[in-house]
Amino acid sequence: MEKSQEEKILDAAYNVIAREGYAQTSLRQIAEEAQVALSQISYHYQNKEGLLLAVVRRVANRYSEFVQGLSPEMSPWEKGAYFIQLYQHVLTKEPELFRVLYDLVGLALWSEPLREQVAEIFQVIIDQFATEVFTGEVLQELGSAYSPEVLSGLFLGGIFGIAVQFLLEPKETAYSSLDALNLIFQLRKR
Repeated sequence: MEKSQEEKILDAAYNVIAREGYAQTSLRQIAEEAQVALSQISYHYQNKEGLLLAVVRRVANRYSEFVQGLSPEMSPWEKGAYFIQLYQHVLTKEPELFRVLYDLVGLALWSEPLREQVAEIFQVIIDQFATEVFTGEVLQELGSAYSPEVLSGLFLGGIFGIAVQFLLEPKETAYSSLDALNLIFQLRKR
């Protein structure tokens, strides 16, 4: 099935931003990569910021696709380990997803509409960690006085920071740092 012009433009925008960064990306580059007339970008997305907001939604949707592997039968401990494995997989197989996400975060510091959408992505992830991983059972076994939201934010921050290290200089130590996060899930009281 052939993609619509809108999908081609969005694919091209995602790819060019992942390769060049948003600041270095022009609408002309996106139109050339999508093999559409430049005017079609304005028709479908109004402007570069409108297209960027669509890219944000794509990143959020991609994350949703990845977490489909979670099973209700998994324990919170298994879900925590699953998330770590998921992020390791994404870093090695689709690092452009993180590159685009980091670019979006930097841009969100200066754009209110973008800030709202990027903050929403992070809140969805934190809420999911809080609900799926840092449950009352886990908090009790860890002996933690912190809320699920605080631990979820810490967990996401760790993953996010480690991914930056990996993208800046892919080394086994940066990748292994994600494995080290599994220590949290190995601290179960016996």
